Amino acid sequence: MNSITESTADETRRHYLLIVHDSVTGRVRIHVPTLYRNQQLRKQLETKLTELAEAKAVSANILTGNLLIEYVFSAQSEDLPTSIIHVLEAVTGHLIIRQSEHVHRPKLPPKKVKVAKKKRKPEAISRYQEPPFHLWHTITGTRAIKFIESDESGLSGEQAVDRLIKYGPNILSEQRGRSSWQMFLQQFVSAPVAMLGLSAVISLATGGAADAIVIVTVVMINSVIGFVTEKSAEKTINALGQLAPEYCAVIRNGKRMDVPLSDVVIGDVLVLMPGTYIAADARLLAATQLSIDESPLTGESMPVGKAHDFLGQEETALGDRQNMVYMGTTVTGGSGRAIVVATGRYSEIGKIQSLVGETVTPETPMQKQIDEMGLQLALLSSAICGLVFVVGLLRGRPLPEMLMSAISLAVAAVPEGLPAVATTTLALGINDMRRHKVLIRQLPAVENLGSVQVICLDKTGTLTLNRMSVVTLKTLQSTINVKQGRFFSGKDAIETQEFDRTLWLMMEVFVLCNESSPSEQGELQGTPTENALLQAAIDAGENVALLRKKHPTVKVDYRAEDRPYMITVHAQEDGRFFIAVKGSPAAVLELCIKGGSDDGEQTLSTDDRQAILTWNERFGADSLRVLGVAYCIADEVAGYQEQDFIWLGLVGMEDMIRPGMEELIGQFHSAGVETVMITGDQSATAFSVGKRLGLNGDHGKPLEIIDSANLDKLHPSVLAGLVDRTSVFARVSPAHKLRIVEALQQNGKVVAMTGDGINDGPALKAANVGVSLGEKGADVARSVADVILEDDDLKTMVTAIKEGRSIYDNIRKSLHFLLSTNLSEIEVMLFSAALGGSEILNPMQLLWINLVTDIFPGLALALDPPEEDVLKRPPRDPQEAIVNRSDYIKLLRESGIITTGTLGVYGYSLLRYGPGQNASTNAFMSLTLAQLLHSYRCRSEKTSIFHSESRLPNRYLDQAVGVSVIMQVLAVAFPPLRNLLRLNPIGAADALAILAGAGLPLIANEAIKVIGNQPIEEEDAS
Repeated sequence: MNSITESTADETRRHYLLIVHDSVTGRVRIHVPTLYRNQQLRKQLETKLTELAEAKAVSANILTGNLLIEYVFSAQSEDLPTSIIHVLEAVTGHLIIRQSEHVHRPKLPPKKVKVAKKKRKPEAISRYQEPPFHLWHTITGTRAIKFIESDESGLSGEQAVDRLIKYGPNILSEQRGRSSWQMFLQQFVSAPVAMLGLSAVISLATGGAADAIVIVTVVMINSVIGFVTEKSAEKTINALGQLAPEYCAVIRNGKRMDVPLSDVVIGDVLVLMPGTYIAADARLLAATQLSIDESPLTGESMPVGKAHDFLGQEETALGDRQNMVYMGTTVTGGSGRAIVVATGRYSEIGKIQSLVGETVTPETPMQKQIDEMGLQLALLSSAICGLVFVVGLLRGRPLPEMLMSAISLAVAAVPEGLPAVATTTLALGINDMRRHKVLIRQLPAVENLGSVQVICLDKTGTLTLNRMSVVTLKTLQSTINVKQGRFFSGKDAIETQEFDRTLWLMMEVFVLCNESSPSEQGELQGTPTENALLQAAIDAGENVALLRKKHPTVKVDYRAEDRPYMITVHAQEDGRFFIAVKGSPAAVLELCIKGGSDDGEQTLSTDDRQAILTWNERFGADSLRVLGVAYCIADEVAGYQEQDFIWLGLVGMEDMIRPGMEELIGQFHSAGVETVMITGDQSATAFSVGKRLGLNGDHGKPLEIIDSANLDKLHPSVLAGLVDRTSVFARVSPAHKLRIVEALQQNGKVVAMTGDGINDGPALKAANVGVSLGEKGADVARSVADVILEDDDLKTMVTAIKEGRSIYDNIRKSLHFLLSTNLSEIEVMLFSAALGGSEILNPMQLLWINLVTDIFPGLALALDPPEEDVLKRPPRDPQEAIVNRSDYIKLLRESGIITTGTLGVYGYSLLRYGPGQNASTNAFMSLTLAQLLHSYRCRSEKTSIFHSESRLPNRYLDQAVGVSVIMQVLAVAFPPLRNLLRLNPIGAADALAILAGAGLPLIANEAIKVIGNQPIEEEDAS
């Protein structure tokens, strides 16, 4: 069969199974177009094919759409076995062909494929090939080496280069950020800006160049403010840098060498030592007491023990694959070697990152509200302007005059200051957050913080320090609680010099039977468990260096499968040996016949043993990690027997909760924000941490917990019903976190998600507010988060929520001010059109009023100090309109009162001067000053200016109103400006009338506010 032409290549990929690689004997890779993201098809293919005797191994990759098959090779037929072809075509419904020339089914209908005259090179599905297999945890290390065609002595230099070309560099696809142009252009995407742009075009077309210039200037200033602020935040976030090292140790040509992480390829042998950053996914070849911190990937707080001889099943969970190590994790103890089986985007991290790339970030509530408001204003202004235009024409006004009036009114109807207020307020919020070490990626994220109703807290590294700490010591005689490095018995602190002999011996075992050691900087280097034991001994006053010098280590027997404890032998000055043991309490207890007590030593009775086991179970129920500790003195290194050991006691450890977290959870609950903990830890551990933190709070609901085993079985609709009453999710995967966030959002919640690990990436991006740690956060987490806590202090989230709520309140205040004052202008112009005769306000006066009253007072209201109850009320309903029906009624009432005051002054002027510039001047001055004074009424919906002692002053508003008043005085006092606006000078009597027309509406509106709030205050008082 001839090769398919380029014109039908894409069609072929969609309708046929393409053999993309079969150069290795007994192996074939086939591209299945319908396999992508099709979990059901994957299971069908793997189930049906593995039932065939000819198929040895089958692996379907739903991320790439490729199917890898190992089959029994027959010398009689070099083609893929017919039985496999039949199953493939039957399950998928597609015919199978080669990507190049040969077709396994030569009877392919010729009409479906055009024949090319010249042969062409096979088209690759992608630039680089995917790894040859993915179920590495199910096969032995020896078979993995053969499968990859490598060797325990590593690859040669030439092989490494060839594989780098074949599989690509070991790098993750970066999350593409917005370009500078995208950031800038995005500032113009809003309904109010569109309305202003349309008004500017109409103004320019009708000769109103001054109007158009002013409108365009305001829009550009808003856009520049938003762009500069977001660009600055993006640079700060990116400056946090990469956390991964640049090089790693591998074996090549039988020699250990350091290579760049990006040059690690499939088949390389990694050298694993404490502190090693795992550069790629790898199958273990050898492991000695190897433990890995997999918390960045799985969320499991405890280091995971590894064993190279472990064999798992296909369904073995990622966190339980003891023979695998994964990119992005770190070696905490022991040593080992592993052969690389997946790099870059094909690693587990890469798969998670591909999931991140497919997740869509939702719009913020404010974005939706402002868009809706823009549409409402467009419809309202169009209708009113049309009405004024028609009424004016019917009353005999000239067409050009009415056209200019209608356009001026359109400008007045749209609050030019709204984009400036919203953008500048959010920008100032970002700057304020930066002072609190909180970096905001985008402007709307600040507002979104104030709308948060549920905060999902990642436990490991966020709520806890991901560091073990000794919290309880239990000897035969006493129970000692340890808090922040101090030891307590009951309520009283115990001085270390008053420790009894048993406790001091326990401290010595902590130091000697321990491989952790203090660094020059004073930090402990070792596993979290041994670091905790050593820190407890140091806090008790032990001199680690002196004790280890006095008792040098002679022999170490590590934990093993049949020995769940560690034994170390140490030389003494008298020639004998001090033998220390720590490990499983039940196993260590079996070694002991005596126990330490205040009187020295005593034989362990049956009751003593039962009491020890009971305390062990009790500590375990509190989700503590419990170890038993014992010792003995022997004359020879191997001269001890099991009954020689003396029981010292139990030690209970836990993952340390970050200081202040309990109070923080309480603050969240007081603010009406529900808390949910999501962790990869076991259910018992998660429940214990949740209980200590008080996650159920004052909501009256029990501390519900769901683990991954139950989570997998839940239908999305069922999960959506459960998430509202669940406080803890345990043993979760990255996909589970994403499901939980989406289920909460499905219930209409505004969700914040905190996390620091690679496994948190998808959920961080999907959440309404993604919050990542700056210092310890993984690059994937930081790249998609909206908020980065620069110093990893979660307590600043309360400040951020307060700031977000205050910003939303202030934007509502500004919007209330802008709409009510603009409505008063519309009402005055509508009355003027209905009255006939000369206009009350001319187009230039309308533009001046907007310039003086809209921007500066509106911005000053956006800087209003937070009200006292901002963190004592529940979050607002995200579905609630930014201006609801009751607000519109209030706006009409307030604007009507302002309009009445202006028309009163205009009526007085008509009686005194008749129609003309004097009456227009007085009405213009009265309306402008009334709007400026109205800004003080908009500061609060509850407190009045008559009770100013209950509110913090707003000096910005005082300054803004002062500057605007000066500009207004100049409008009538400065002749060139007065002539431009067509105004007349004002006398003393007119000034008094203007002040009355401006001040009385403020008093009236404030009185209505006080009367309206009076019943609520009385009810609260009762």
